[in-house]
Amino acid sequence: MEQLAAFMLLVGCSPNADTCTEIPVPTPVYQSVEACQRDLPLQMRLSSTFDAKVVGTCQGVDTALLEKSATIDWTITRAGSLQVSVTPESNLVASR
Repeated sequence: MEQLAAFMLLVGCSPNADTCTEIPVPTPVYQSVEACQRDLPLQMRLSSTFDAKVVGTCQGVDTALLEKSATIDWTITRAGSLQVSVTPESNLVASR
């Protein structure tokens, strides 16, 4: 049985969303998606950014992934929402 955790991702964008950057959050990992979603509106308001638009999301992940390396890719859709994908990095070891 998988145990799920969640991480929060906030992104600040220019008015037309052509330039966006990640915004650091004080608590990036939560015990559940629900706990993350409860905290998301507050963290979006408290983000110390001068960006015209701040978007955020909570992404559920298997807790085992939190102890491994992974790549997090994100994009802002035309509708202005934040989409996130998480890809675990494989640890390939070459041997003879």
